Amino acid sequence: MPSSSEHISPGLFVVRPVAPTIPAAGLSRLDGLASVEPLGGRVPGWVVKLNKSPRSARAGWRDLHRLLGPDFVVLPAMVDEDGCYRYPTGLLSLRFDNDASEQKLRSVASTYGLELVGRAKFTRQQALFKPAAGSDVFLPDVSGKIKDDEQIEAVWFDAESAYTRS
Repeated sequence: MPSSSEHISPGLFVVRPVAPTIPAAGLSRLDGLASVEPLGGRVPGWVVKLNKSPRSARAGWRDLHRLLGPDFVVLPAMVDEDGCYRYPTGLLSLRFDNDASEQKLRSVASTYGLELVGRAKFTRQQALFKPAAGSDVFLPDVSGKIKDDEQIEAVWFDAESAYTRS
């Protein structure tokens, strides 16, 4: 689970294909507008740093989403208090206050426009969800709404961390 002092980056994003068959050539639309580096990890993607810092993460997301279209999911990177980045996979992890029934999971998914991906391996209190609307969703909006739901104990972005060797 992320630290409470984590925030979304306004100018650094993760771009992931909606399907593994989507060619990376679509990223050429970012030439001259951003630097693009492959993201090593379990989920294919690229780290995109905008050359011109947007007013907000939402504005940067909107611009990138408009340029790349529905074939790519655009996600703002997360930054902790030490300046270390975490790269969202596009999934949200939810922890419930008790053992959530299948009906409860379906209800939460329906309420927030999500699809259930599956339960966490080691606890029935946690489950992974993805936006049902695919690339058209600014994930922080969804997590912000869920955060106020009394039946959900916690919500966070499923993410990969960036480490540096010392």
